[in-house]
Amino acid sequence: MTEGMLDVGTHCAFCRELDFLPFHCSHCDRDFCAAHRMQADHLCPALKTSPSPEASQTPVTPHKSDGGRFFRSLLPDKASVRLQKSLSPEPTAAPTVKSTLNKRSLDKLLRFFSRRHAAHTPKKKSMRSSGGLPLLKRSAKGDGKIPAQNRIYLYASAVEDGGSPQENVPVFVNKMWPVGRVLDAVAAQLGMKNVNVRADTTAAEKLFIYKQSGVRDTVQQLETGKRAVDTLKDLDYVYIIRGSE
Repeated sequence: MTEGMLDVGTHCAFCRELDFLPFHCSHCDRDFCAAHRMQADHLCPALKTSPSPEASQTPVTPHKSDGGRFFRSLLPDKASVRLQKSLSPEPTAAPTVKSTLNKRSLDKLLRFFSRRHAAHTPKKKSMRSSGGLPLLKRSAKGDGKIPAQNRIYLYASAVEDGGSPQENVPVFVNKMWPVGRVLDAVAAQLGMKNVNVRADTTAAEKLFIYKQSGVRDTVQQLETGKRAVDTLKDLDYVYIIRGSE
């Protein structure tokens, strides 16, 4: 640890999110965030040798350190929100732009849609829609090591102030990846600077991933701890937005 600096938090071994109250799994000897504290949630290797239902539901223990109690007093609101979010049931109604995006992200998306609408031509639209999934598969970029049966094909756009325009770039990702890894891979394809894993990254610097579902006004922020197979499907439109304040 650097002299004079406080080593705060640990990156989840599964989704790489920084967690100030990590949970330690004694079975695989790794640390995880609240969303992946159960053995089944982080695909613990011990489950392969312990197939009983009880084993998959065994919670890992909170990571113990001399500063643990200090961290709780230092960041009580953040820890409480993280735990409540992971344990609370998700709303059944489909989120909309107005209900899920903060003002900064909403403003960026609205400006992005306005620019796209002004530059959009019927010819471009018909060319993209006529090809459908086969055309997307032929032009999509991604990790060539991903098995064909595990690929999800997407249109990705970069939404950030001052960045070079990147709109509807054909990409493919692994359906078995956590959404956090999808974000990293898509950001790399779009050429976006990604400092999410740094402990000193501010909310204004961090990248977030959103998905457009069907009609224009249903844009939903994706949770990085979930799996791509449960969140994304072929031909979805995703947006990487920088900043959340």
